[in-house]
Amino acid sequence: MRKLKKLFIGLLTVLIIGIGLLYFFPQLIFGSTFGQKLLLKLSDESVAEFYFKEGQKTKDTLYMKGIIYGNTLEDIKNVLDKNPQVTTIAMEDVGGSIDDEVNLVASQEIRKRKINTYLPENSMVASGGTDMFLAGTKRNAHPSAKLGVHSWSDGSKGGDKYPKEDPSHKKYLDYYKEMDIPTDFYWYTLQAAPAESIHWMKPDEIKKYKVLTNDLSELLSLQKTLSSEGFAGRGTGKNQKAQELIINYFKTLGLEKFNDSYKVPFDFVDEKTKKKRPATNIVGYIKGKTNPDKYIVIGAHYDHMGIVDGVIFNGADDNASGTAALLVLAKYFTKNKPEHSIIFSAFDAEELGLHGSKYFVENPPVPLANIKLDINFDMISRNPNNEIYVVGTYPYPQFKPVVEKIAKTSPLKVSYGHDDPNDKTKDYWMYSSDNGPFHEKGIPNITFSEEDHPDYHKPTDDFKNTNPVFYTNVVALIEQFIESVDTNFPN
Repeated sequence: MRKLKKLFIGLLTVLIIGIGLLYFFPQLIFGSTFGQKLLLKLSDESVAEFYFKEGQKTKDTLYMKGIIYGNTLEDIKNVLDKNPQVTTIAMEDVGGSIDDEVNLVASQEIRKRKINTYLPENSMVASGGTDMFLAGTKRNAHPSAKLGVHSWSDGSKGGDKYPKEDPSHKKYLDYYKEMDIPTDFYWYTLQAAPAESIHWMKPDEIKKYKVLTNDLSELLSLQKTLSSEGFAGRGTGKNQKAQELIINYFKTLGLEKFNDSYKVPFDFVDEKTKKKRPATNIVGYIKGKTNPDKYIVIGAHYDHMGIVDGVIFNGADDNASGTAALLVLAKYFTKNKPEHSIIFSAFDAEELGLHGSKYFVENPPVPLANIKLDINFDMISRNPNNEIYVVGTYPYPQFKPVVEKIAKTSPLKVSYGHDDPNDKTKDYWMYSSDNGPFHEKGIPNITFSEEDHPDYHKPTDDFKNTNPVFYTNVVALIEQFIESVDTNFPN
């Protein structure tokens, strides 16, 4: 009995001391990593951890989950020092921070190292987690991801209760300025929700405050829509819904038209049936600032296989991925006016023999001599090895240094080949996609594509198999390539 009494008194003493320390010296608990870990454990939360996933083939993407705490800065430094190949931190579930000072410094470390941040499918960041997400040099998010914000509190009152000139706001305002985030975003977070609650940002708010650098959500949304069952596989002759989507997008952007229409209807002879069939290219352009009579063609085929034996072939990678990229790039260059005129062409009937691009070069909207370059992309949203092929630098070597320079800072494995007819180790791609008809006419052309995968030309080529990080990195590579050749065209 005496032993139990002593044990009880001992436990009670520890409890009283603990409460006293927490009350009179809270920094001993909140300011130490041990204390923070203990508090998080009592709250059924875990400290932030960084990891690679089992079976991950490349280590360019580092994953993160948990609450940011006192040791997070050192954790970030250690893992990035040991893995210098990391270019992206994918934040799966980061609900906030227990140490704001460390959170801001750790976030600055991410920006200092030029690391990108990404929110994967069904992921969540909130409060301090959102602040860390904003540290990414490039910031992207899956459409299903959630970003939460709220006001901070010092224990007595929330940040929204302090006047704007109060010095308590300065460290946050300085941080957002450093991250190139509008300072209006800070004031918005204070009003969005009190400290004890959370506000999940809406798409228009995310856009308004420039939370994302590349609009990956739109890229993925377009790909998902184009490859949805409602579009019935976009088979030539039955792909009117895809045509309408592309036309409406061009119209919203205000792309200029040739012959008062984006639609370019044509007929071709089906090689199997030997019968004439109708098809439609969708074409628009942006006039260049300094070289309006010199053109760069950016093309991707929007057709796929349609319905075969009652089964829909959705063609998410082939080539809803290229079509969505075409649209997003058109949007980018309407906001960033090019030096050369750029023609955006969504080709039809590629799967049936490159007929859309054949018709384009046989009936060009501008003289072929004025087309300086064709840039084609076909299947660009998935590859298990993080590898994208740039095809066409063997016959047109003047473009290889441009790609090589961009590739140095790209997280992708950029490979060359499939363009030398004497190289028997690789199949020849110079006539495998819509680059072929341009090549036949002697027009320089560069194609971005990946190696075939098990779902190629199968009903299983679905949106769920897209690799969002790889996809957006490829589109970023293409965007940089277009800008480079547009501003300083190689001879």
